[in-house]
Amino acid sequence: MIHFVITFESTHQAMHANKSLSTCDIKCEIVPTPRQISSECGFSILGEVETFNVLKDNKILDKIKYDKIYIIKGEDYENCRW
Repeated sequence: MIHFVITFESTHQAMHANKSLSTCDIKCEIVPTPRQISSECGFSILGEVETFNVLKDNKILDKIKYDKIYIIKGEDYENCRW
């Protein structure tokens, strides 16, 4: 299963995004930001790529403030530009 990580500039943005996504029935969770990723915030959102496609298709990402999005491939994190 391929996963994605969304990083944020602040804990407040991460919590707000998690709340927004959960009200849209998006399956994801708040996790500590992986050490391999440089981020100002210690929290990120982790989810499955299938869920990410729903986020893109429904323009849900336009409604939240986030820093970067990464696709996890094995132990590598690929920065995505959507």
